[in-house]
Amino acid sequence: MNINNDVLLTKTIHILNEEELKAFQWHLKKNYKDISDSEMEDADRFKTVDKMVDHFGEEEAVKNTVEILRKMNKNYLAKQLEDNHKKGNRLKLKLNC
Repeated sequence: MNINNDVLLTKTIHILNEEELKAFQWHLKKNYKDISDSEMEDADRFKTVDKMVDHFGEEEAVKNTVEILRKMNKNYLAKQLEDNHKKGNRLKLKLNC
């Protein structure tokens, strides 16, 4: 079984309520100049993840999401994403060996 990073990101972002999603998007635009205001305007959770993966790639999108979640004091969610990402990478290594 292969855990896809965009699935992990989507599940993580989906836990955020609407206000938290807006705060997440604000941090994304403020801290990562690759993401523009217009790209985040009316962006739902799926579009937010798609834009992050498009701009950063899956690995960097996970790292950036963890950083933003920590800035938002969502430390448990950041740790959960980080742990699941590490598990997925270990699983990928096992499958490739």
